[in-house]
Amino acid sequence: MNKLIKYGGLLLIVILIISVYYNFKSRNSSTEIQKTQEVSFEKKQECATYKKQIEDKFERNNNGETAIEYYYFDKIFYSPKQDSCLYVYSGSFGIKAKERYTTLYLADALSGDIITQATSISEGKFMYDAQNNFNQLVKSYEIQ
Repeated sequence: MNKLIKYGGLLLIVILIISVYYNFKSRNSSTEIQKTQEVSFEKKQECATYKKQIEDKFERNNNGETAIEYYYFDKIFYSPKQDSCLYVYSGSFGIKAKERYTTLYLADALSGDIITQATSISEGKFMYDAQNNFNQLVKSYEIQ
């Protein structure tokens, strides 16, 4: 009987320790998620400030009398994968009335570096696979 009480008490202590550990771990996990969401929101707000600058740059380029390259802003987002603001845009090349090539770009808003690009229209032919692969790659930068 004495051994039963001794082992029963030890078992209760072990169960209590495990319970406290998982309860503490659960609280820390939810706190970390909340902090990550707050940081992500702040980063998204920060990225939004770059949008106007990029659009203005494209507008200045597109209004040139002799421009043969036209750029169109698509979207900007915070990328946890890059820990930076990335944006998507397209560039059309050729005489204004006759588009010959359209290229899609994923670029870093802070450095201006182009991360990847894909030709979506070539000589007037739509390149479905290139467009789909580009879109999938962009999505991989948007999520953690």
